[in-house]
Amino acid sequence: MEWIGRVGCVELVPMLSRVFRKRWVVGVDVGRRFNSSSNRWVNRQQNDFYTKEAKVQNLRSRAAFKLIELDDKFHIFKKNCSQRVLDLGFAPGAWSQVAYDRTLPNGKVLGVDILPCRPPKGVSSLQANILSRKTHELIRLYFSQSFKFNRHDNLDKNYGYFQHMLEEELSRSKNSYEYKDTALESESPTVAEYPLDVIISDMYEPWPQTTGYWNNFTNVAYYRMANTTGLVIKDHYMSMDLCDAALLCAIGLLRPGGSFICKLYTGKEDILLENRMKQVFKKVRRSKPKASHKDSKELYFVGLDKRENVDRFEVFTSPSE
Repeated sequence: MEWIGRVGCVELVPMLSRVFRKRWVVGVDVGRRFNSSSNRWVNRQQNDFYTKEAKVQNLRSRAAFKLIELDDKFHIFKKNCSQRVLDLGFAPGAWSQVAYDRTLPNGKVLGVDILPCRPPKGVSSLQANILSRKTHELIRLYFSQSFKFNRHDNLDKNYGYFQHMLEEELSRSKNSYEYKDTALESESPTVAEYPLDVIISDMYEPWPQTTGYWNNFTNVAYYRMANTTGLVIKDHYMSMDLCDAALLCAIGLLRPGGSFICKLYTGKEDILLENRMKQVFKKVRRSKPKASHKDSKELYFVGLDKRENVDRFEVFTSPSE
């Protein structure tokens, strides 16, 4: 009410009354316009079929239905085939839920996100930056046959958990037969180098944290809104950068014949990404699922049947057609 109070300097009561009424109406109109935009978004979410259905099916977000539609159309996932799936930008975990369910009973799903998020049941997760080469090495290690789940040691029984004793025991255990038994088993060089069957990417760049150390956006990642800025050009370019990062990951980790899905926001560089993907995959398709909002600029590129011996430098340096 401060901006209305400044009108009180007018001396004539009738004029003050008219001005006050006019200013009040303007204030209400502005507020209504501001709130109506928020209300439209809230109402759309509350009345949205996919949002309601996600709650009914205990899915973490409506985005799950987008992946379901894409899989029904392109047959990405296969049951009883022990598929190994990497979900990039997996928070809040809806895509990982779909991937896990559609690769049962022997599928293996790893979600990677720079934001902290508890993975869905049956899914493993890694909080890391996909732009880091070290992250690629950790992903390769996770899917290697030498990686053992739920291993137990006797360090607590024999020595107790003291740092210097732990270091001594670990140093001795590296030369033990038990340690050597966990080394890489009969795994072909191709599988060890390219361990993944499917890579799915729903990544988008998180906003920077500008206040304090507690921020719901980073600490409660799965409650955040979509990370779009509202600026079409900026959203497009930021999504293109992350699609390129996901494509690099596919070149380095996806086996020949593997499949790839990535989300982007449409713009004039779509064709550049499509041309790069055609050098990596034998088939490249565009798709916008029905679960996407009609006014949304998001689009999904699907790469099928990865080529052999793909050179990432040629992919990103060759002139566009």
